[in-house]
Amino acid sequence: MQILNVRSFLMSYPFAEPIRLPFYGGERTLLKRDAMLIRVEADNGLVGYAPGPGSERAQRVIEETVGPFLVGRSLADPDALRVKFLECQGSSLDVAKIYCAVEIALYDLTGKALGVPVSELLGWRVRDTIRLYGSAGMYMPPEA
Repeated sequence: MQILNVRSFLMSYPFAEPIRLPFYGGERTLLKRDAMLIRVEADNGLVGYAPGPGSERAQRVIEETVGPFLVGRSLADPDALRVKFLECQGSSLDVAKIYCAVEIALYDLTGKALGVPVSELLGWRVRDTIRLYGSAGMYMPPEA
Protein backbone atom coordinates (compact mmCIF):
# COMPACT_ATOMS: atom_id res chain seq x y z
CA MET A 1 0.00 0.00 0.00
CA GLN A 2 1.50 3.29 -1.11
CA ILE A 3 0.59 6.78 0.04
CA LEU A 4 -0.95 8.78 -2.81
CA ASN A 5 -2.01 12.00 -1.18
CA VAL A 6 -1.70 13.92 2.09
CA ARG A 7 -4.07 16.85 2.55
CA SER A 8 -5.05 19.11 5.38
CA PHE A 9 -8.21 21.18 5.60
CA LEU A 10 -8.41 24.23 7.83
CA MET A 11 -11.83 24.94 9.25
CA SER A 12 -13.01 27.94 11.21
CA TYR A 13 -16.30 28.66 12.94
CA PRO A 14 -16.83 32.33 13.80
CA PHE A 15 -19.04 32.88 16.81
CA ALA A 16 -22.10 35.12 16.34
CA GLU A 17 -20.92 37.15 19.31
CA PRO A 18 -17.56 37.21 21.07
CA ILE A 19 -17.35 34.86 24.03
CA ARG A 20 -15.71 36.37 27.08
CA LEU A 21 -14.20 33.93 29.54
CA PRO A 22 -13.01 35.41 32.82
CA PHE A 23 -10.12 33.70 34.55
CA TYR A 24 -7.79 34.51 37.39
CA GLY A 25 -5.92 37.62 36.37
CA GLY A 26 -7.85 38.58 33.26
CA GLU A 27 -10.35 37.72 30.58
CA ARG A 28 -10.04 35.74 27.35
CA THR A 29 -12.15 36.77 24.36
CA LEU A 30 -12.92 34.13 21.75
CA LEU A 31 -14.03 35.21 18.29
CA LYS A 32 -13.90 31.82 16.53
CA ARG A 33 -12.98 28.15 16.83
CA ASP A 34 -10.30 26.79 14.49
CA ALA A 35 -9.59 23.14 13.65
CA MET A 36 -7.93 20.97 11.02
CA LEU A 37 -8.89 17.72 9.33
CA ILE A 38 -6.01 15.63 7.95
CA ARG A 39 -6.71 13.16 5.11
CA VAL A 40 -4.23 10.55 3.86
CA GLU A 41 -5.18 8.53 0.77
CA ALA A 42 -3.56 5.25 -0.32
CA ASP A 43 -3.34 3.59 -3.72
CA ASN A 44 -5.86 0.93 -2.65
CA GLY A 45 -8.62 3.54 -2.28
CA LEU A 46 -8.59 3.63 1.52
CA VAL A 47 -8.41 6.91 3.40
CA GLY A 48 -7.14 7.65 6.91
CA TYR A 49 -8.27 10.67 8.89
CA ALA A 50 -6.98 12.59 11.89
CA PRO A 51 -7.53 15.90 13.68
CA GLY A 52 -4.74 18.44 13.49
CA PRO A 53 -3.70 21.82 14.82
CA GLY A 54 -5.90 24.56 13.38
CA SER A 55 -3.18 26.88 12.14
CA GLU A 56 -1.95 28.07 8.77
CA ARG A 57 1.62 27.29 9.81
CA ALA A 58 0.74 23.66 10.53
CA GLN A 59 -1.03 23.40 7.18
CA ARG A 60 2.07 24.81 5.43
CA VAL A 61 4.32 22.27 7.16
CA ILE A 62 2.02 19.44 6.06
CA GLU A 63 1.85 20.71 2.47
CA GLU A 64 5.54 21.60 2.08
CA THR A 65 7.35 19.08 4.31
CA VAL A 66 5.28 16.18 5.66
CA GLY A 67 3.18 15.48 2.55
CA PRO A 68 6.10 15.48 0.09
CA PHE A 69 8.02 13.15 2.42
CA LEU A 70 5.14 10.65 2.64
CA VAL A 71 3.74 10.63 -0.91
CA GLY A 72 4.98 7.61 -2.82
CA ARG A 73 6.21 5.77 0.28
CA SER A 74 4.99 2.35 1.29
CA LEU A 75 2.80 2.32 4.39
CA ALA A 76 3.76 -0.93 6.07
CA ASP A 77 4.88 0.49 9.40
CA PRO A 78 3.80 4.00 10.49
CA ASP A 79 6.35 3.95 13.32
CA ALA A 80 9.23 3.33 10.91
CA LEU A 81 8.08 6.22 8.71
CA ARG A 82 8.15 8.56 11.71
CA VAL A 83 11.71 7.49 12.57
CA LYS A 84 12.81 8.10 8.96
CA PHE A 85 11.03 11.47 8.85
CA LEU A 86 12.69 12.65 12.05
CA GLU A 87 16.10 11.52 10.75
CA CYS A 88 15.56 13.56 7.57
CA GLN A 89 14.03 16.66 9.13
CA GLY A 90 16.29 17.07 12.14
CA SER A 91 15.08 17.78 15.62
CA SER A 92 12.54 20.57 15.17
CA LEU A 93 10.01 19.89 17.90
CA ASP A 94 7.30 21.94 16.17
CA VAL A 95 7.62 20.00 12.90
CA ALA A 96 7.74 16.69 14.81
CA LYS A 97 4.47 17.54 16.58
CA ILE A 98 2.78 18.34 13.28
CA TYR A 99 4.10 15.10 11.75
CA CYS A 100 2.63 13.16 14.69
CA ALA A 101 -0.81 14.61 13.93
CA VAL A 102 -0.48 13.21 10.40
CA GLU A 103 0.78 9.93 11.88
CA ILE A 104 -2.61 9.41 13.50
CA ALA A 105 -4.12 9.35 9.99
CA LEU A 106 -1.43 6.85 8.95
CA TYR A 107 -2.45 4.55 11.79
CA ASP A 108 -6.13 4.99 10.89
CA LEU A 109 -5.31 4.03 7.31
CA THR A 110 -3.19 1.04 8.37
CA GLY A 111 -5.93 -0.23 10.69
CA LYS A 112 -8.49 0.02 7.89
CA ALA A 113 -6.19 -1.85 5.50
CA LEU A 114 -5.63 -4.67 7.99
CA GLY A 115 -9.24 -4.70 9.21
CA VAL A 116 -8.21 -4.15 12.83
CA PRO A 117 -8.73 -1.36 15.35
CA VAL A 118 -5.83 1.05 15.81
CA SER A 119 -5.54 -0.18 19.41
CA GLU A 120 -4.36 -3.55 18.05
CA LEU A 121 -1.61 -1.83 16.08
CA LEU A 122 -0.45 -0.11 19.27
CA GLY A 123 -0.29 -3.18 21.50
CA TRP A 124 -3.98 -3.99 21.88
CA ARG A 125 -6.71 -2.60 24.08
CA VAL A 126 -5.90 -2.13 27.75
CA ARG A 127 -9.42 -1.24 28.93
CA ASP A 128 -12.99 -1.61 27.72
CA THR A 129 -14.20 1.88 28.63
CA ILE A 130 -12.63 5.31 28.94
CA ARG A 131 -13.74 8.51 30.60
CA LEU A 132 -14.43 11.22 28.05
CA TYR A 133 -13.25 14.77 28.32
CA GLY A 134 -14.78 17.53 26.19
CA SER A 135 -12.31 20.38 26.01
CA ALA A 136 -14.61 22.51 23.87
CA GLY A 137 -17.17 22.59 26.69
CA MET A 138 -15.80 25.95 27.77
CA TYR A 139 -17.92 27.53 25.02
CA MET A 140 -21.17 26.37 26.60
CA PRO A 141 -22.98 26.97 29.85
CA PRO A 142 -22.51 24.11 32.40
CA GLU A 143 -26.00 22.65 31.83
CA ALA A 144 -25.22 22.16 28.13
